[in-house]
Amino acid sequence: MRALRLIVASVRDFGLVETVDRLPMYLLSPLTRRRLERRRLELLSADGFDDAHGTDTAAILSGIARGPAVSRSGHVLSPYETSSESAIRMPLDSLALDASRFTFVDLGCGKGKPLMVAASYGFRRLVGVDISAACIEVARRNLARYGPEKIDQSRVELVLQDAEDFEFPPEPLVVYLFNPFSGAVLERVVARLERSLTDQPRQAAIVYLNPTAAGPIVRSELFERIPTIADRMPLAAEGVPPYQRAAVFVTTFEGGTWCRHEGSRPGPFAARAGG
Repeated sequence: MRALRLIVASVRDFGLVETVDRLPMYLLSPLTRRRLERRRLELLSADGFDDAHGTDTAAILSGIARGPAVSRSGHVLSPYETSSESAIRMPLDSLALDASRFTFVDLGCGKGKPLMVAASYGFRRLVGVDISAACIEVARRNLARYGPEKIDQSRVELVLQDAEDFEFPPEPLVVYLFNPFSGAVLERVVARLERSLTDQPRQAAIVYLNPTAAGPIVRSELFERIPTIADRMPLAAEGVPPYQRAAVFVTTFEGGTWCRHEGSRPGPFAARAGG
């Protein structure tokens, strides 16, 4: 039944031809899936993050533990997989901002690795949202055990919720995504974010790793893309897999109206010249 719902959702999101191409992944045997998970674990453990901080972020969750494969509205959700620490830091380093003014929101937070990396930037608050109760529980343990420096738990909020239903907090935002859901879901998320920003104008940025469904952000009148360090200095991204590269989008607010800056970088998000 789970596989059938996933196939139906895939046809809705990606069409019949692409769904046929994806069928082998949807129908993998448990043994084959475990072998692939071991390979991914080896790859994702290579940056040494878990060894350095006493956390568990690399291991893939599968089966019931990974949570729903299809959203409440019937769209495909990506299985849990984290990225390297450098892939998370590079786009954040590309934003010149006073992080203490901003709340970091990770939609599809998984086991919390981006939240832990973001903690070192001094964000005002850290909010993780995930539809998987298992992921939220592991993220909670990881944030509590992270070391040697400790994360102030009063700054952290973990929300068990479908991203489509999440209400963005009314403060400046950095919204982080690692391709957690289909373009149809992102369309609804962006629409909700736009309403929030229009009702309470403030600065916001979207950091989107593996931006395969970025259309809703690109089409938004409130966001424009800025170059990252990797865009300007490709050698800086050496070792980061292509599917972990990020696109960064920002907003500006001046004089009571939303403004798009032609030929210039907006407000506090001026891209840094170096790494």
